[in-house]
Amino acid sequence: MRLAAGLAAVLAFALQARAENLSERLARRLDKAVRDSSQRTESEFRELLASGLHPGSPLAAIRKSITWDSCREGVEFLASDALLGRDTGSDGHRAAAEWAAKRFESFGLKPVGDDGGWFQNWKWARRKTMNVVALLEGETDEVVVVGAHLDHVGHGDPGIFSGRIPNPLAGEDRIYNGADDNASGSDALVHIAQALAALGKKPRRGVLFILFSGEEKGLLGSSHYLANPIVPLEKTVAMLNFDMVGRNKDRECAVLGAQCSPELGRAVLRANRGIGMKLEVPTDSTPTIFMQSDQFTFYQKRIPCLFFTTGGHTEYHTALDHADRINVGKIEDIAELGALLALGVAEDRQRPTWLPISGLGPKLGVTPQPLAGAQLQALGLKENEGGVRLASLMDNFPAKNAGLQVGDIVIAFDGKPLPRENTLEAFRKAITKVKAGGSQEVTVIRNTKRLTVTVQYEK
Repeated sequence: MRLAAGLAAVLAFALQARAENLSERLARRLDKAVRDSSQRTESEFRELLASGLHPGSPLAAIRKSITWDSCREGVEFLASDALLGRDTGSDGHRAAAEWAAKRFESFGLKPVGDDGGWFQNWKWARRKTMNVVALLEGETDEVVVVGAHLDHVGHGDPGIFSGRIPNPLAGEDRIYNGADDNASGSDALVHIAQALAALGKKPRRGVLFILFSGEEKGLLGSSHYLANPIVPLEKTVAMLNFDMVGRNKDRECAVLGAQCSPELGRAVLRANRGIGMKLEVPTDSTPTIFMQSDQFTFYQKRIPCLFFTTGGHTEYHTALDHADRINVGKIEDIAELGALLALGVAEDRQRPTWLPISGLGPKLGVTPQPLAGAQLQALGLKENEGGVRLASLMDNFPAKNAGLQVGDIVIAFDGKPLPRENTLEAFRKAITKVKAGGSQEVTVIRNTKRLTVTVQYEK
């Protein structure tokens, strides 16, 4: 595009937009796009704005419901020091859950938890904790699940088994606020719920909103839900998960899982036509990070799913993951996209299909989580050696049958250490190369001690 002419056209349209009394927020978005030297044509801008301003359109109503100020307030509360990092089963996590329940109640959603309340209660390490559950009722008994994890890693000193990573820039700060991980995704979910409820009519399928606990402990809250589903799993047509959606490049987001369901991959691209985000939707491969959030437990139950994330950063699991680092406008955009997508899936007459993702477990039956360099060093590993923590194990799979445990740090297969670089990829390759009926020696660190376990794969 001829940049000068293009920008002039955009500026002219911006002035016209203001003269026509378009919403202040849409004008702000257009101004921001101009400042970023976006190279869209005038016609593309007209299409983008018209899709959101067409009288009576779902997107117009969704945009009216989701405001920048409300998104900011939500993420600031969830990531405040008062909640002390929302550790699973802590008072801070309960305060976050009660906040979400009050929001759901104010939207007019239906409580579907224990005893007709907002919570699905369960225990972790003798602590009482809960998933927060709310239903937007549909015309049928099928549902689309929209999920995010509400917990983080709490407060205190950093350590391998706490999930807290040290950062010298944090100073004496020992509260791991988890603004991006995952106040951002929880905030997006609450606003998706608000927008869909505000439409004022039942979609074809219901939408079940779940804020999971215990994700940081190994996808435990979603595993508990799937073992005790509120809606039968055969009636659950899809799951959309939002985890870490508030950082990195403006208006960019990865949407993983299209390999699992091509229909969902196409649906998110259609929904994005009115939002205009820069989406990365890989269809030929799925990064192993897909195994590290709650949609993976749904995938294992053959439920089509997508995972929204804006990716990692140097503040991940450190005491520096504060609300003031969050791109609130990005949460706003992703919430709008999520609401439009959830509505589209809920209204579609056809169910999305589920396909196995090539090379993505669960042959061993585990969920691996990478460890940071400081954590690996504390384990006494050499500079070029890596390791992964087993965040969860599936019943009746080789890992659990062999005696491996949640929290074990896998450092070697058949005596060959995992590398420090591309550790998860090496972990995956080491598992997938074993033939059916074969065995493998797995070396782990458990409570500072090294153990070697023989894993027998099924024929």
